[in-house]
Amino acid sequence: MSKGEPGAEWYASINPNGRMPAIVHKKEDGTSVTVFESAACLLYIAHEFDKEHTISYPIGSAGYWSQLSWLSWQVAGYGPFMGQAAFFNRYSTEPVPYASWRYTSECRRLHHVLDKQLGSSPFVAGDRMTVADFAVFIFAHSARWCGIDISNYPNVKAWHDKLVQRPAFQKALQVPVPYPFSDEAVSNPDPGAQERYKGMRKYGSQGIKMAHEQWGGDVVPVPSDHANLP
Repeated sequence: MSKGEPGAEWYASINPNGRMPAIVHKKEDGTSVTVFESAACLLYIAHEFDKEHTISYPIGSAGYWSQLSWLSWQVAGYGPFMGQAAFFNRYSTEPVPYASWRYTSECRRLHHVLDKQLGSSPFVAGDRMTVADFAVFIFAHSARWCGIDISNYPNVKAWHDKLVQRPAFQKALQVPVPYPFSDEAVSNPDPGAQERYKGMRKYGSQGIKMAHEQWGGDVVPVPSDHANLP
């Protein structure tokens, strides 16, 4: 990312949107399949490599549709809103109180939805851990950075703590470097650690601004503009 490779032509041939993740799967028969966007990648991995359905449900089963529903919930709402909350709470170069309130309050609502689900189900989509859990987990693991106190949602907290203790999750959180946005990490009072986060916030805000400068412009007006203002 620091080299700008997601915007390069070679990467655009893999993911036209220029974002991560993406997969190029070269099969044994010589063919290859390209998949991009997180939900599509997770579903592809489950389809190709989880034939025993240890982290997924069989296609067409009731569990599969629950898994797909919660995966869609994550990519359509939970993930994007947590991302925008993180932007306005941690990266924005100027205070935007209304935007911060808008995204953070919706994140609280989404956590309430998730907390209710996990109060009646051991995992996000049902009785087994699935790719839906994987998709949701990393944002729950980053809750404080986004402006959310996960302890206010006891079922989400218990589910998170259960998953984060699993060896595979521990291993994944170290690749390619230790994950820096966990609640524990971002709350580290060590001055050296906080200097690192200050640098990350400055770098992140500059990177976001540079990535979108070419798309600036005026909002397209409609006759009812400003009717919502006091």
